Amino acid sequence: MKNYTLLFILLAVCQVGFAQNKTLEKANKLFADQAYTEAITAYENESELDADAALNLADAYYFTGDVTEAVQAYDAAWELNQGRSPEAHFRYADALKRNKDYDRANEILTNYTGTNIDILKTMEEHDMEVSQFFLPEVIDAASVYDDFGAAYYDRQIVFASNRNGARPIYPWTGKPYLDLYYAKTNGEAITEEGLFPGSINTDTHESNAVFTADGQKMYFTRTSNKLTKVNGAKVAPLQLYSAELIGGEWDNIMMLPISSDEYSVAHPALSPDEKTLYFSSDMPGGFGSFDIYKAEITGENTFGSPINLGGNINSDKLEQFPYVSENGNLYFASNRVEGLGGLDLYSSDPEGDTFAEAYNLGSSINSNADDFALIIKERQASGFISSNRTGKDKLYSFETYPNLDYQILGNVDDKKTLEPLPGTEVTLFRPETGSTQKMTTELDGSFKFVVRPNSLYKIKASKALYALVEKEVKIEYSQNTKTLIKLQMSAYADTEDIVTVNERNQLTQVNLEKIYFDFNKANIRSDAAIILDKLVDLMQKYTEMSIEVASHTDQRGSDTYNKELSEKRAQSTVDYLISKGIDRDRLQAKGYGETDPINDCNAINCSEEQQDLNRRSEFTILN
Repeated sequence: MKNYTLLFILLAVCQVGFAQNKTLEKANKLFADQAYTEAITAYENESELDADAALNLADAYYFTGDVTEAVQAYDAAWELNQGRSPEAHFRYADALKRNKDYDRANEILTNYTGTNIDILKTMEEHDMEVSQFFLPEVIDAASVYDDFGAAYYDRQIVFASNRNGARPIYPWTGKPYLDLYYAKTNGEAITEEGLFPGSINTDTHESNAVFTADGQKMYFTRTSNKLTKVNGAKVAPLQLYSAELIGGEWDNIMMLPISSDEYSVAHPALSPDEKTLYFSSDMPGGFGSFDIYKAEITGENTFGSPINLGGNINSDKLEQFPYVSENGNLYFASNRVEGLGGLDLYSSDPEGDTFAEAYNLGSSINSNADDFALIIKERQASGFISSNRTGKDKLYSFETYPNLDYQILGNVDDKKTLEPLPGTEVTLFRPETGSTQKMTTELDGSFKFVVRPNSLYKIKASKALYALVEKEVKIEYSQNTKTLIKLQMSAYADTEDIVTVNERNQLTQVNLEKIYFDFNKANIRSDAAIILDKLVDLMQKYTEMSIEVASHTDQRGSDTYNKELSEKRAQSTVDYLISKGIDRDRLQAKGYGETDPINDCNAINCSEEQQDLNRRSEFTILN
């Protein structure tokens, strides 16, 4: 009977294991087919994932934009196996950036690149170098739909959206396939919107259009209805199409000959003279992933060979969504290591027949999310971008302004005497990027910081023996580039009754009642604890205050004995303060023994009262 029972258990375990393997195989297949939303559900139904499946789950969250879950899943995947590919390290770091965890992202990217990475410091440098400042405003923020990729057309914009519920569901996102829409914008609202007319839209994706100046021809992106195998997965390449406005109808829809069934060609843009078509592609021979290319328009839907724009523009990361402005500047999006997270917007100035080295457009336009598909009318200082910084792809309108030299000019003074406080450390913190600047005030108490407009800053002034002062400053964009502020600091001795300046040694000390120790002992008595709690309250109020706890003895007994006893009593006092929550780094214990009496008598001629005065604890404020 026991043998039959054991056989039944073994069979049951095998059946459960077989079922689990089949479920995991299904999840892995969904992931390989880029059906990421379904793959996530399948993986989450598994009680335990192996190292590869754990990474797949993290990547699935990443590819669907759920970066909070992605970070947690990457953490779990790394516990199972840290020896991941460079691409996996890059996605992990990017997910951290999208969660604004730049410290961890810096650490992973430093290991990934072999060079020291400091994202926020690099972005501050970009902010100071760019020539223009952007003020973006989200459009149709309350909408549940994803909208992106605006194009100028006949005093309107044309954009891609998943608004059409009649379309099939795209397995990658679990939302309808994209269609092209037209609309007008009024401030932060979309008005008069509708499906783009004609036969442009189909049951697959259509997006990212560009129109000739006369409005008679358009180029747009469409997903192929043929699947091709790329890196073991069947995918539908992106392809470029053209259409013509004939008799008021968009017709003569044709796939461009530079498109392919083997790789993607997408995101069309026209040169100002409309003789060159720019686009992004992952065709073989590029720098890595998608690059920006150009092709000469030689005739009616005939083109020269695609030309890669080279190392000034392209990198081993994604380069997508090109746009060439009326001034000939190239704008595009890339997810390079130094970016704030996801795709950042870049620009490159024209340089003869090519373009100069591209540069990041800075934090006034870029965020920790995907920022892409910039179009601009430079002479009107306005344009549109797309971003998913709200959690969904949204259109943003923007205006641009010259990047002027903005400064915060300030002074730090003593609040009581109104005298300047030189040597004060002033820290400027920008919560938006997490960056800090520090300086020390001059002899006249002055300080100066270079700042960015449309940004919030926190200023902190700290000086030994003074209470910390903090202030928030919002720098608005205006023609007045200088912001003046005054900080006044109060000395502890001018603020707290129990803090005084010792006339004998000119030290600022906390003046507490006398603390008693039992004879030849160093433990804190209950009556001493009540007194020390006043010091605890003071140090909790002023969180940057640090204290030296000094213990002194009378002159009776040997020097060695008195020194050791005073050190034990000082350390015992410090240990008590630590037990009440005061950080150890804010406390110093010092035993002086009999070396610092407060009167001129000695062990022979001191009265008992004088000896008692020498037996004391002192609490000197160090900072």
